[in-house]
Amino acid sequence: MSNVAPPLPPGDLDPYRPEALEDPYPLYARLREQGPATYEPERDIWLVPGYAEAAAVLRDHRSFVSGDGATYESALGRTERYPLIETDPPEHTRIRRAVQPPFARAEIEHLRPGIEAAATEIVDGALARGEVDAVPDLAQPMPDRAMALLTGLVPPSCQALVDWSDAVVRAQEPGADPRHGELLGAALAWMIGEGIPGLPAHCLGRLITDEGGTTGGLHAEGPERLMTLASIWLAGVDSTGALLGNAIDAFTEFPDQWELLRARPDLIGNAVEELLRFEAPFRVFYRRTRAQAQVGGVAIPAGATVCAVLGSTGRDPRQFADPDRLDVTRENARTHLALGTSIHLCLGAPVARLEATAMLTELTRRVARFERTGDAVRSPSGTMRKFDTLPVRLVPAGGRA
Repeated sequence: MSNVAPPLPPGDLDPYRPEALEDPYPLYARLREQGPATYEPERDIWLVPGYAEAAAVLRDHRSFVSGDGATYESALGRTERYPLIETDPPEHTRIRRAVQPPFARAEIEHLRPGIEAAATEIVDGALARGEVDAVPDLAQPMPDRAMALLTGLVPPSCQALVDWSDAVVRAQEPGADPRHGELLGAALAWMIGEGIPGLPAHCLGRLITDEGGTTGGLHAEGPERLMTLASIWLAGVDSTGALLGNAIDAFTEFPDQWELLRARPDLIGNAVEELLRFEAPFRVFYRRTRAQAQVGGVAIPAGATVCAVLGSTGRDPRQFADPDRLDVTRENARTHLALGTSIHLCLGAPVARLEATAMLTELTRRVARFERTGDAVRSPSGTMRKFDTLPVRLVPAGGRA
C-alpha cells in the first residue's frame, strides 16, 4: 500500500495563490504528503517541500545550478545579476572569497556596539509611543541602521531602502508589477550617483567597489562590483526586517515563550534560530537543472525549475518534533534551512543573528508582553514571509518605559 497521498488538483498546488500566501502551512503539509518532489504544471515548477530533500537540492550545486537563476524568473538574458546567489563554481568561489573575510565572527563583532545602541534607540522610541505598528517602528529600522554600519551606504530614508529591498525579490515573482523593476533601477541609480561616491573611507562598500574585495578578485569592468554590493546591502534589509516582524507576531501568539525568554535570556541565541525555523523569511529558493537529476528517487528532467520550499522545511515533522509550536528551547533549531546551506549559505547570516539578538535582548529587558491592537496584514510577496503592518501594544516591564 502506497504512503504517498492522492495527487492534488494542479491549481491546489500553486504556492502563489493568495490564500496560500496568507497561510501557507496547510498547503505545505499537503505538499509534503505528495512525496519528495511534485510538479506544478500551471507554474511549470517542481516543488520540493521536505527538509531532507530540499537540503539535498541546495547542497548539490552540480545537479541543481544557481547560475540560471535563484528566483522564480530565470536569470538568463537578464541585465542585472546578483553575483553571490546567481553564480556557480568556479565563478561563485572567486566572488565569495573576495567578500567573505569581512563577515568573519571577529570582524562582525566590531558592529556589536553600534547595533546594540541602535536597538536601544529603536525600543526607546517604540515604548514612548506604546501602541505601534511593529513593522516600521521596530522591524525595519534595525536592518537600515545595521546595513549602514556594515556597508557605509546611508540611503535617503529608511522607507526608500525598504521599498528598494522589497523590489529586489518582487521584480522576479510571477506577474511582477513593472513598478518593482523601476524601484530596483532607482536603487542602482542612487548607488551609482550618490551612495558609492559618498561612502566613507575604510568601509565594506569601498573595499568592494574600489578594491574588488579583500582578494581583489571582483572584476573592475562591468557591473560585478556594483551588483555584489547591492546584493549584500539590499538582501540584508528585507530578510532581517521579516525575521523581526515575524518574531514579534510569534511571541504574541505564544506569550509563554516570551515569558520564558525574559526569565532565561541565555536562550535568546537559540530563540533566534527557532524563529528562523518557525517562520522562514524566504518562503522559497530556486535552482535549475541542465541534465536529468533526482530528488528522493523522483526523476527531474533537464531544463527544470526546482523550488526548495524553505517555509515548508522548517515545519517538516521528520526533522522537527511538534513543528507548528514555537519552542525557544528546541535542541535542533539551528539545523533549519532558512538562511540556506552549503556554498550558498547566507553571507550576512552573522549580521542578521547579531541584529535579532540585540533587538530581542533589549525587548526582553523592557517589554513584559505584546498585545494585538488591530488586524495584521501580510505582504503579498510570494518570496518573503513578512508583514506590511503589525499593530501591537508594548506593555512595559515593571511599569518602566
